[in-house]
Amino acid sequence: MKKRLITGLITAASFISSAFAFSWGGMLDNASKVSANNDFSAIVFNQSNGIYLNLSANLKPDASLRFSAEGLYKYNLNCDFKEKENEFKNIADISLLKLSGNWTIAGGNLALSAGRFRYSDYSSSVFSQTSDGLYLSYDNLKLKASLYGGYTGLLNRLNVSMVENEYEDKEQIYALCPKYIPVLADFSYKALFETHTVGGQVAAYFPVSDKNTMKAYGTLIANGYLGTLASYDARVTLGTEKFDGLMLDAMLDANFYLRSDLRITLGGEYVSGAQGGIKPFQTISNRSFGSSPFYNGVIVPKLAALYASGKLLAAVTERVIISIPESEAKLDGFDTAINLVYNVFSDLQCGLDAGAYICKESKEFTTFYATAKAALAF
Repeated sequence: MKKRLITGLITAASFISSAFAFSWGGMLDNASKVSANNDFSAIVFNQSNGIYLNLSANLKPDASLRFSAEGLYKYNLNCDFKEKENEFKNIADISLLKLSGNWTIAGGNLALSAGRFRYSDYSSSVFSQTSDGLYLSYDNLKLKASLYGGYTGLLNRLNVSMVENEYEDKEQIYALCPKYIPVLADFSYKALFETHTVGGQVAAYFPVSDKNTMKAYGTLIANGYLGTLASYDARVTLGTEKFDGLMLDAMLDANFYLRSDLRITLGGEYVSGAQGGIKPFQTISNRSFGSSPFYNGVIVPKLAALYASGKLLAAVTERVIISIPESEAKLDGFDTAINLVYNVFSDLQCGLDAGAYICKESKEFTTFYATAKAALAF
């Protein structure tokens, strides 16, 4: 009887593995960060280690229907040597739990995703995070249209960064995010003058709790190639909070491909403050301009270089932070970021992030940091 049971279990496992093309894997990561103020009198050390486990399965032989999931545990240790204070947080989360399908219909691709997965709006600045929701899109050679609806109230705010998160010192493992229902719809035309894309998106974020406020946005985008050695990416986002005035975010980047392994980006972004009838720009997901203390009321020119060859990826970004909270604009500081990633082996990656914010207005906002990273896949 025992032999029959074991044989039956092995046969069932083999059948499931074959039928659903089941696979799994994982990753261990490390991030050690040191940051300091302008005169290095206040030094903070942050240590984080995590383990991530993922699995996926094709639910149909042609892979048109697929299931994928990722769970994680990590801890964050924050040590403030000047204040002699330590903070330790345990975090556990399901960062991915998705059922996805792809079908060819009328010469295009119909895609469906349902569950918990990462989603970004057209601007990538208002809403760019993991969320629970449903995404439907249709894409062909010339057109793309999509719909997204979701709910943020079941996410872990210890692992998802939202503007209205309210952290408490004693929170451990899992704490709920602000409750919004995001609804987004977009349309783009990808064959303007053959190599250019134009599109638009409308988005609304409906609060479920009285602690949060309704926000709505409209975004226009344009991007494409300028010959073989340059491309551009432009967007303009108008928003409103409780339909009380307008807020504005506008960005333009120009990319120059000097070699096959080297790209230079020159660009800038304006994020409204309280200029006349314009309101300060508010987002749903947290965003930043490097180590700058500003997230709205700024003009940010940018120069960046990206080098990618073989096992090495290196990026350098320089931002000029011009603050314009109301009518007067002034140079606040310079943000410098250096990012290095090296693939030691196919399953081992090491990296270094370093940078500084040099504040011209007030030295107390000058900061320096360096982060050593490593990730091992298995």
